[in-house]
Amino acid sequence: MANKKITIDEVKHIAKLSKLDIPNDKLNYYVSELSQILDYFDVISKVDTSNVEPLINVSDNINIYRNDKSEAGINKNEFIENCPETFGNYIKVPKVLDKDK
Repeated sequence: MANKKITIDEVKHIAKLSKLDIPNDKLNYYVSELSQILDYFDVISKVDTSNVEPLINVSDNINIYRNDKSEAGINKNEFIENCPETFGNYIKVPKVLDKDK
């Protein structure tokens, strides 16, 4: 990374991708913060890890799996009857995603 400095345009671009509204008077603060983060990555990338084995799991626990077997579920008709708004066999829910944004 070699002392790569973040620009104000890059901060604006990151903010736009993240859907963050950063005021113009705070842009220099985020330029400084993101540059420090990149500087830290530069520091830790210089650490010699050639003799370190990859870590697969942070503990000695082994995954314990259960048998995959089907069990009785909720009766569809009873479930639909308990929903506040339905349309046939479907449940009406509020709109979550906005196509305009």
